[in-house]
Amino acid sequence: MGVRRLSKEVNDVTSHGQGRPVRRRVMVVNGNETVMPYRVAPLGLAFVASAVRAAGYDVVFEEYAGDAGARADLRGRVESWRPDYVAVGIRNLDNSDYHAFESYLDGPAGLVREIRRWAPWVKVIAGGPAATVDPERVMREVGPDHVILGEGEESLPEIIARLEVGERLPAVVGSGGGPYRVERTEQLPAPRLYEWVSDLRPYLRGDAGYPLQTKRGCPLKCTYCTYGRIEGAKYRFLDPEAVADEVEGAMGAGVRDFEFVDSTFNLPPSHAMRVLAALQRRGLEANFIGTGLNPGKLPAELLAAMRATGFRNVLLTAESASDAMLKSYQKSYGREALGVAVERLRAEGITALWVFLLGGPGETPETVAETLGFIEEHVKSPDAVYITSGIRIYPGSPLSDQMGAGQFVLEDLRRKADPEVPDFFYSHRTPPGWLEETLRAFQRRHPHVMLSCEGHSRLTQWGLKAMALLPFPKPYWQYIPFLNRVRRMLPFAA
Repeated sequence: MGVRRLSKEVNDVTSHGQGRPVRRRVMVVNGNETVMPYRVAPLGLAFVASAVRAAGYDVVFEEYAGDAGARADLRGRVESWRPDYVAVGIRNLDNSDYHAFESYLDGPAGLVREIRRWAPWVKVIAGGPAATVDPERVMREVGPDHVILGEGEESLPEIIARLEVGERLPAVVGSGGGPYRVERTEQLPAPRLYEWVSDLRPYLRGDAGYPLQTKRGCPLKCTYCTYGRIEGAKYRFLDPEAVADEVEGAMGAGVRDFEFVDSTFNLPPSHAMRVLAALQRRGLEANFIGTGLNPGKLPAELLAAMRATGFRNVLLTAESASDAMLKSYQKSYGREALGVAVERLRAEGITALWVFLLGGPGETPETVAETLGFIEEHVKSPDAVYITSGIRIYPGSPLSDQMGAGQFVLEDLRRKADPEVPDFFYSHRTPPGWLEETLRAFQRRHPHVMLSCEGHSRLTQWGLKAMALLPFPKPYWQYIPFLNRVRRMLPFAA
């Protein structure tokens, strides 16, 4: 029996014992409360909410900021609307920051406890990337009735329908032992996030743009990455016209800053070109910011099309400028490709935030010097640099598999979140203290460099808040040199 047919049949049953046929009610709740460095718009939940509504259920979309006022508002809506099911989306397990570690599960756990108190009849179903990466931890710490593995557009209506006919489901529900995948992504409609979220301003105040997705899945095998676990190892493309629909609708709602949140926007270039062509046909030129690019494949014609569509800035995830480390990370390019990327971006007048990741398997003082030397020689202002150090070891990543196989010495592994389980990797040749001292010395000579360990500094947070209140053009990372110079003059703001 098909999901839509089963959903229709179960929606003809009685709700809450009132003796009249009603449509089952599903409340979709954004469980991501964090505002560091800024709130993240719930794009994935918008996809799911639109699909659940199309499957025949009554759907309301709720945002939960976590403060007392938001809690009172949500309680009123839960008690008055009386949902049958609450779907809680959890984007991240934690902030993956060794220096200022913070779990993101405490908020959703409190939310679930409150919902059970307000509406004891409700079934709570958790999903999202965090639930797919570590479902047992989410089940244990958040406490929903069920956790969905993978994508929810088709699975959530199916699971609700199965529960309605009395099927007993396991706590963690997947497809064939793995995560659910939407195979025909080209048939997914635009998520219409701008309709589900009544006020987009909190999500656009920081250095973020309105999120856009053009595809799912990633065939790359980067050792630290969980995309393969979350979205699968093959590309599944969304309809470029649906992407253009989303941009057009959001622009109609007053949005002007957008960012593509694919794993890598430019892979494969052919699909990226089709998306850009759809935007250009409709004259949808906007300010596209923060889009992640893989430096291994940046054809000149793609960059020219990006520039013509409104790209002025991009985020480029180089990770390292050492061939040895790029091989260790299983990247699809070498150091030479980074130099080509510098030249091509510069030729199109596109500035970049270059992202590097130091401290991984095989990192040595010599490979660190290679990366810092590349930055010093090639990545100059107005480009900026963001360097993170140490790798969060997430379940499902190749790095986690390598750790489980005993491929690392004990000195490589650091415990932070769970005293029983190593959570971070730092090469024993570049331990945290040495690496941070080296990076801070480098930054003092290069003010366009920002370090991950400084993301929680008071000055950084003050600066972001001030820029959000004033008409500063995005992206905010272009102001990194100014913030660093101010910090040198005001050491108390560190």
